[in-house]
Amino acid sequence: MNDKCFYQNGEFLTFKKFCQCVSRTRMAVRKISGNKVLLFDADSYQFSVWLFALIFEKKQVLLPPNAQAGTLSQLAQECDATAGTLELAGKKQIVVSNTDIAIDEVEYTREQFFSLFTGEITFFTSGSTGHAKAIRKSCRQLILEVDTLKCEFSTLFEHANFIVSTVSHQHIYGLLFKVLLPLSLGKNIVNQTFEYPEHICRLFEELRASSKLKQKSSLLLISSPAHLQRLVHDNVLAVNSEYFAGIFSSGGMLSLASSQALLRQMKISPTEVYGSTETGGIAWRCGQASAAEPWQAFPNIKIQVSDKRQRLEIFSPYVDEQPYITDDCVELLDTQSFLLKGRVDRTVKIEEKRVNLTHIERHLVEHPLVVEARIIVINNKSVSIRKILAAVLILTDKGQASLNNRGKLALNNILKLHLLTDVERICLPKKWRYLSEYPYNSQGKLVLSDLEKLFD
Repeated sequence: MNDKCFYQNGEFLTFKKFCQCVSRTRMAVRKISGNKVLLFDADSYQFSVWLFALIFEKKQVLLPPNAQAGTLSQLAQECDATAGTLELAGKKQIVVSNTDIAIDEVEYTREQFFSLFTGEITFFTSGSTGHAKAIRKSCRQLILEVDTLKCEFSTLFEHANFIVSTVSHQHIYGLLFKVLLPLSLGKNIVNQTFEYPEHICRLFEELRASSKLKQKSSLLLISSPAHLQRLVHDNVLAVNSEYFAGIFSSGGMLSLASSQALLRQMKISPTEVYGSTETGGIAWRCGQASAAEPWQAFPNIKIQVSDKRQRLEIFSPYVDEQPYITDDCVELLDTQSFLLKGRVDRTVKIEEKRVNLTHIERHLVEHPLVVEARIIVINNKSVSIRKILAAVLILTDKGQASLNNRGKLALNNILKLHLLTDVERICLPKKWRYLSEYPYNSQGKLVLSDLEKLFD
């Protein structure tokens, strides 16, 4: 296993240097008396140094999803101090000074290093509401998941030398796939988090110019449905597809259209991971041949269904509650595979008619004019009908041409006729909006309030 662990600004940062930085940072952490530390740093290397230093010093780490003022104001009372680039009024910020000297010069193996990773991390996720929700995970649970991912995806990681990510390490998916997993495997973590695929192209140019990109299948892309959906519309990475060992996607459902487009453009079937911050990874699948592509549960996850609504229940080492009842409806195919059927909380009543919002979305994306669909419930200004459905759609190129040429009303009617083959008229969306892309937040999530604003 090589000694390299991070790549930044054309240089490799070694695991030995990383351990020394962690050791030095521990001295600064020891100077504070509080136990709960709010950590945010957009730099993956600095974030990782802080994370391990705090955990090694038995601090409880709190990870905000972003550094926006509204998020921090919600979390200010939760912490005793801050680390990384965060500054909060009335809270001590831990700073490493020139007088802080590494507490030891021990050269850890990676196994020894990770054996010290014991403690607790609290993630904060906004989900669909926008309000921060605390979810505690033990480091033991995270390492168990890392071990599972190593075994399940060993082939993908075997030849990959560089880990490139569009998702933040502040969230559990990014922390596992961008930091903990590659760090334990001895892979080079590209320090930057790439917001745009054009920036990844610049990385290619840099690696080629310095002769660091020496073999095909050298890169693994850690991404999300939001980023991949934008990528396939103008895939600037396709010309370098031979250098990718694989593409991971998590944080939501990747659309069938995006999955199949990636296969056409890059000759890669994206690997999707299904789970949540609460549950950890539950299942995975590689590529979608149809809209009914099954999910395969990870080997240490036991699955079953609970009630008449067929809610998925899991027995998992990553959660304390056994079984953990999810809000997803499934159809079990066998003891380890299933089809996702939508969320329990997405069945609503419109004029006393029960309708599942996911079902309508799936029916809409079967139309050749639609790439993605989101259906929400909004308040109606009419007093006669209090609640109505509203549709927010992303169109195919053909759909966009139809909108431009025939107008919104004509397109609305085309899609309503399509829905009427499966949906009662009273349950049709009454409001329609067409976007070039969805307003995803930094976690790759669609916040309900952002969609509702489209209809104000």
